[in-house]
Amino acid sequence: MVESVACPALGKVRAECLTAWAQLIEALIAERRPDRPVPPMVGTAAIGAVVHLLATAIEEGRDLSSMSGVLAGTAYRLLPV
Repeated sequence: MVESVACPALGKVRAECLTAWAQLIEALIAERRPDRPVPPMVGTAAIGAVVHLLATAIEEGRDLSSMSGVLAGTAYRLLPV
C-alpha cells in the first residue's frame, strides 16, 4: 500500500482496490442495517483510518503480524452498525 503511492500504475490499482473495499464495507452496512441509511463515504473513512494505522506502524518499525487485530477492530468500531 505505502510503496504504491510512488508508482502511478500501482497508484491506480491501489485506488481501485481501496474504492472496492470501501464499497464492500458500505454494502455490508446497508445489508446489516437496512433501516438506517449509509452515511456518504463511511467506507472510505473506515478504510482511510486502517491504511493510516498500517502506514504509521510501518514507519515506526512495528511488527505487522501484531496489527491484524488492531486494524480489524478499528475498522469495526468506525462503522455505524
